[in-house]
Amino acid sequence: METEIRFVGGEALTYDENADIKMTALGVEITEKDAEDVIRVLFPWSRVERVTQRGPQVSAIYHY
Repeated sequence: METEIRFVGGEALTYDENADIKMTALGVEITEKDAEDVIRVLFPWSRVERVTQRGPQVSAIYHY
């Protein structure tokens, strides 16, 4: 599943199926594993304009 996060102001980030994406009460939480490191980022809902997820099993757009 591919996830695109579009931020207020027009910037966008795209994550592939290797990233773990969670929608929490605080925002969108991204967890990525890179060799030995685990990187976790939380984007608060106040910065997020839209989240789009596409893949063979899901196609959804969330607006906040």
